[in-house]
Amino acid sequence: MTTPDRAPTRRTLLVLMVPLMLVLFLANLDQTIVAAALPTIGRDLDSASGASWVVTAYLLTSAITTLILGKLGDMYGRKRVFQFSIAVFLAGSLLCGLAPGIGALIAFRALQGIGGGGLNSLVQAITGDLVPARRRAAWQALTGVVATLALVAGPLLGGAFAEGLSWRWIFWINLPIGVAALLTVAAKLHLPRPTAARGRVDYAGAALVAALTTAALLVTTWGGTTYSWTSPVVLGLLAATVLALFAYVRAERRAAEPLTPPRLFRSAVFDLAGLQFFLATLVLFVGMLHVPMFLETVQHTTAFTAGLYVIPLLLGLVAAAMISGPLIARTGRYKVYPVLGSLLTGGAMLWLAQWDAATGPFGLITPLVVAGAGLGLFVQVSLLAGQNAAAYADLGAATGTLNFFKSFGGAVGAALFGAILTHALAHGTALAAFHTVFLWTLPFMGAALLAALAMREKPLSEEMREVAAGEVEVREY
Repeated sequence: MTTPDRAPTRRTLLVLMVPLMLVLFLANLDQTIVAAALPTIGRDLDSASGASWVVTAYLLTSAITTLILGKLGDMYGRKRVFQFSIAVFLAGSLLCGLAPGIGALIAFRALQGIGGGGLNSLVQAITGDLVPARRRAAWQALTGVVATLALVAGPLLGGAFAEGLSWRWIFWINLPIGVAALLTVAAKLHLPRPTAARGRVDYAGAALVAALTTAALLVTTWGGTTYSWTSPVVLGLLAATVLALFAYVRAERRAAEPLTPPRLFRSAVFDLAGLQFFLATLVLFVGMLHVPMFLETVQHTTAFTAGLYVIPLLLGLVAAAMISGPLIARTGRYKVYPVLGSLLTGGAMLWLAQWDAATGPFGLITPLVVAGAGLGLFVQVSLLAGQNAAAYADLGAATGTLNFFKSFGGAVGAALFGAILTHALAHGTALAAFHTVFLWTLPFMGAALLAALAMREKPLSEEMREVAAGEVEVREY
């Protein structure tokens, strides 16, 4: 991709950055806005057991298309691919709001995720195209602020819409903002086209990883609940998972530009970082989705009030990541943080398993802040350690691969623990069912602790110190 001959003026840059920030806000908002409304959606569509897949479908498709759309932007021009991503995201949003049943809603959320996968990475890349290097840090800091505000605002808006209007407005709210951004981008954003198509897109790898992750998710959610472990359906899915895994590994070894370069996985540090990212996000989504459900089901709060209680979890996460980043940049040491994070999160989730109908605000908020802080330490270190283990030439691919583990962890957390809750509700009270859900996070935090202890601390490179300090952003492809 070539760069503009001259940097845009401050006024022009502001006109362009506003729609980019709006798109970034929507992309991050959709990761959390559904959380507080899931119980309402489940009741309205008469499918409480399938509601968690509304989250899972979006995370799965967006994880895969992030890498594909980023590469297509490099090859064919970021403006066109960005417009395509916005259009697909808006089409999915419109259809989600019109969905007549849970199956249609899940399908339309998958469509929305296809577009959503390109928004974050392309906003970052276009910002790099527009803003000169000397002014880039300030704008990149702004993107971080916008993303954080969207994550925190999501539960509030989701609860407010579900309670005051309709859960369908959770998706329709994207339309006026997204259309305005799309029109502004079409009229005002002028980026040079690539002089020649560069590289190849690993479509085979993308298709195989989609088949692999979907089959694996269905095994974990259907096995022992919807179907017995020895049923033809579950055994068939297990066989499909194994076959897809072998085919994916073979395809990535033969691909000219693989989606996840096999050489990345030769580093034990990278492997353990990916595992920690997966486990941390899995537990994060358990908290984000099941805390509002607990409050609405057991304490009979409104959807809006339930959404408020997701905010302490997210604030704890953001604060821990912001504090640990500069400390890591200054000392170059990071191994202690995921060890501490696993202990904090595990203890907090054990506290959540003691909640009951009479637990007050202090007893609700305190463990959520602690859990968020513990997960924030994981998120920061997993990304840095994994990036630091990769060669500089592989930094973009490493970042994209790690973020795929993050998204897949969220998808597994939503689907697997939704199945655990459904099974527990069929065999006991609602209170006991939520206790079961929160307690089942402990083995995953135990695995995260073992991974943290086993990970060798490799000295941070100078580039990674700058990333940790928030001075440099790394593109995801």
